Amino acid sequence: MLRICLFLMAVCLFVAPVYGAEETSDDFPRQASLRDNEVNVRTGPGKRYPILWVFQRKGWPVAVLAEYQNWYKIRDLEGEEGWIYKGIVSRRETAVAVEGEPTSVFYSAEMKESTHKLEPGVVVGIEACGPVLCEVSVKGDEGWVLKEKLRQPAL
Repeated sequence: MLRICLFLMAVCLFVAPVYGAEETSDDFPRQASLRDNEVNVRTGPGKRYPILWVFQRKGWPVAVLAEYQNWYKIRDLEGEEGWIYKGIVSRRETAVAVEGEPTSVFYSAEMKESTHKLEPGVVVGIEACGPVLCEVSVKGDEGWVLKEKLRQPAL
């Protein structure tokens, strides 16, 4: 009986810090992106936790919700949550062009001249965002896009 009690206490000490000690600060939640082409999303903050899914696109936008040691709790575009290793998250904010028609990219915030179009699903870097427009960059090209034409994970 004593062995069982000691075992259960050890399990509680091992598991409790993981889910009970998420660190939060004024820096969370925030938008971020992935640094690698292949990123494992796990059920908890550590390699011992099972993989839920694998992101397969560098630059993909994620919302960082919390931090525990070297792991971030994130949310994806569909609202799913999981844990990823902190070292593969960039502070660079990105977004994805919405599905449907190609999105116009304008030369200036006045939206008088379209420079090119973004195909649905293209990842763009966010330079700045206002209530209506976002200044974006894609492979060295910069311009302005209607904010409603971009998707980011919900904070």
